Formats: sequence, structure tokens, C-alpha cells
Amino acid sequence: MCNLTTKNITEAVSLKDLPTLRQAFVVASLMIIVAFVLARVVHPDWIYLALLPAFGLMLSGLTGFCPMIFILQALPWNRE
Repeated sequence: MCNLTTKNITEAVSLKDLPTLRQAFVVASLMIIVAFVLARVVHPDWIYLALLPAFGLMLSGLTGFCPMIFILQALPWNRE
């Protein structure tokens, strides 16, 4: 549980209540952290896993299309 502040309104939310864009940020950052840990512990080639969220963030920034958003919107807690 954390506090989310948007437009001077603060409310307590859990991870499943976050907007899908913020969920995408969380998933992307976790993928980068996992890639780093796997590269340090298992094999250095795992660092290439970090390219996947990096490409997705670049694509989203340049075109406005984010594939991870569509995947997250299909999950049960994001359906209305």
C-alpha cells in the first residue's frame, strides 16, 4: 500500500489499483533489475534481457504505442 498523488489529490492505493502506465513502469524497471542480477549471478549474456524494456520504452516515447500496456490491460485485475 502506498500513497498516490495526482493533481493535488492523495489516496492510498495498492499495486493492482495503479494506472496501467505506472504498472508498465514497474514491470519495465523490474525486468531491468532482474536482467542485471542474472547477468551478475548466472551469466553475463542475461544483460541482453534489459534491451527488451529499453526498446519498449523507446518505442512508447517515440510513437505513443506501448505493447506492455496492451498486455497489462488484458490481465484480470485491469479489466472493468
